[in-house]
Amino acid sequence: MKLGILDTVPRNYWSTDLGITDSEKFIDLLTPVMPEATFDQLFVAENEWPESLYSYDAYLITGSPCSVNEGHLWIKKLQKFVRDCMVSQKKLVGICFGHQLIASALGGTVERRRDGWLLGAESFDIVDVQSWMKPTQMKCEIFHINQDHVSILPENAQLIGHSELCENSAFVIGDSVLALQGHPEQPRRAMENFIKELLLLGENPQEMEYGRSRLRDEVPDANLWARWICEFLQN
Repeated sequence: MKLGILDTVPRNYWSTDLGITDSEKFIDLLTPVMPEATFDQLFVAENEWPESLYSYDAYLITGSPCSVNEGHLWIKKLQKFVRDCMVSQKKLVGICFGHQLIASALGGTVERRRDGWLLGAESFDIVDVQSWMKPTQMKCEIFHINQDHVSILPENAQLIGHSELCENSAFVIGDSVLALQGHPEQPRRAMENFIKELLLLGENPQEMEYGRSRLRDEVPDANLWARWICEFLQN
């Protein structure tokens, strides 16, 4: 399988986590479970795009410090790319910003959370077990760092993950789209660095410290989601 990773982090944020890009983190996450796959990084926030929709077997959209509601031209272009993927039934995975971008592109609603940042290790329930969820697990815990959330799913989306703090934690659309709010790819080091960046940008210190207190050295279900993403892409 040839996977195109659509990295949605603008260049001016790359230094936040030691210069390690989000697409590199996904390659590190997925390589152990997809050893025969090839991965390409495409920095769409810097206007680097696939030559064709058919250049890759599947695509993954990363997280981003941007909001899908900011209206950048590359965001609008990516929303159209998502709609084109739907028409062609191209496999597509969205994580955090990618999860929200897919929802917004297909008629859902993305809004600012009323409760501030969702930050730290958060658990959510699997409310609809999918065939690619091998092994099956009914509760997952992974890192989250998001201020926006999907408040209304696209009309044809099927909710598969839910919690009180994140009503639409994960959804699918048929066999071609998987979207997840949390971050299986981010290590604790990155989460600590993101919190430092948010503090420099003026975010509430108490809110950031509470999120930091909810970090862990390892979040075991990150590896579970790596396996599930692999099964979804190859199913």
